[in-house]
Amino acid sequence: MTKISSFNLTLLGIVALTLSCASKEANQPPQMGQLTRAITPPERPDPPEPLSPQARAILADRMASHTEDMSDLVSAIMLLEYSRIITRADKIASDVNLSRPTSHDATELNASLPEKFFVRQDELKAAARALGDAARSGNPYRVADAYGHVSETCVRCHADFRTGS
Repeated sequence: MTKISSFNLTLLGIVALTLSCASKEANQPPQMGQLTRAITPPERPDPPEPLSPQARAILADRMASHTEDMSDLVSAIMLLEYSRIITRADKIASDVNLSRPTSHDATELNASLPEKFFVRQDELKAAARALGDAARSGNPYRVADAYGHVSETCVRCHADFRTGS
């Protein structure tokens, strides 16, 4: 029986450690899957759904405010400033409140928005509430996952309705 030298054991250990760390997946953040889903176009990419000039007018001011909230939210998340994350997530959840029309009466401005818009709005409200809850937990990994869902919802809504670049 051959004796294995301590040098050989050390060398074997280094090789094993190197191989175990060399996997591409081992170096990926846990949110990589969410990011990939958020930026991957749908299987059958449909062009954005056209919105009427009335619908665009309804959304113009709201989207400007939403852009500001999202920009501040991203900054707060990158710095893990939980109180700012909570404030912005709660604000986004409460601002996402355009009512579904009760009829198709032309006097109801929201009737110019398609049902799919309200579905995306509901998804954003739920995702923003979950982000606020994650920030309240103080767990950065929960915050990252929850923000991934908020981001995914935004990207999908923009893909559904935003035209141009």
